[in-house]
Amino acid sequence: MSLPATSDSPRTSRIVVLIPCLNEEGTIAKVVQDFRAQLPEAEVIVFDNGSSDRTVELALGAGAVLMSEKRRGKGHVVQAMFQEVEADVYVMVDGDDTYPANRVKALIAPVLQGEADMSIGSRMMAESRSAMSPMSRLGNNFFRIVINWIFRTRLTDILSGYRCLGHALVKSLPLFVKGFEVEAEITIKSLERGFRLIEVPVDLRSRQEGSFSKIRALRDGLSILGTIFSLFRDYKPLTFFGSVGIVFVALGLAPGVYALLSSSDNSQPFSILLGILAVGLDLIGVLLVAVGLILHTVNRRFQELEHLMRLVGPRPDGAGH
Repeated sequence: MSLPATSDSPRTSRIVVLIPCLNEEGTIAKVVQDFRAQLPEAEVIVFDNGSSDRTVELALGAGAVLMSEKRRGKGHVVQAMFQEVEADVYVMVDGDDTYPANRVKALIAPVLQGEADMSIGSRMMAESRSAMSPMSRLGNNFFRIVINWIFRTRLTDILSGYRCLGHALVKSLPLFVKGFEVEAEITIKSLERGFRLIEVPVDLRSRQEGSFSKIRALRDGLSILGTIFSLFRDYKPLTFFGSVGIVFVALGLAPGVYALLSSSDNSQPFSILLGILAVGLDLIGVLLVAVGLILHTVNRRFQELEHLMRLVGPRPDGAGH
């Protein structure tokens, strides 16, 4: 805990370490102890998601503050963490002891120094030595390519669970997903709101023997992909609907041209049906482009409104303008 600022002393930033957790009795005590050793000035908070083992008991014994979220799912836990905890700097890390605590100061430094609003512990940078299964590496690379292509960025690790976030970013993100897709939601919404993101290389350790991942590859992979495309639709509507509209217009050209060239007798039923199909596809395409333009305009106005609200809102230190 930090002392409040006075006219004679500079204000000290309050740092919290947030650990979303579900049935991690084999590792949670070590994770809490490691982060308390690295950041003795920080408060370590374990957010339990309904563990049925000794996770809660061991977390408290290791010196953590305990909070809980009854709604099952990592997304719900992260929402609760961001809503209920007030701090200047938030470190988020999983409770499975796969992320190294000795990299936390490197993660915090860019945020404390004002160089970034969020630093991401990247497991995929050239300097990283990560114990990832081929399937996990393939999935992470796929999602990275999709997000970098859609949102015009160059991040190496979209789904890292090891992050440091500033107060303004945490309090500006409306999070809605309920599962492991929350990291993708945090990343995309931060990018679209103009926050500065930086990546710091970290190593990923293998899980301790007897510890099991809660991720189900197919189900959670589809959820992450669905979240990415939902945010693509919401935040880049002109690109999303415009691209689909152009595809429909292109599809409508083929039967239209064929109907015109196949026969000079336009009364033939087949030619008429092709003509109707062509007109229908082209109308759908034009309508989708128009929808994209309208939503793009609305989205831009909401972005301007949100920007103004951030300017007139309270500063992270609680002082007004």
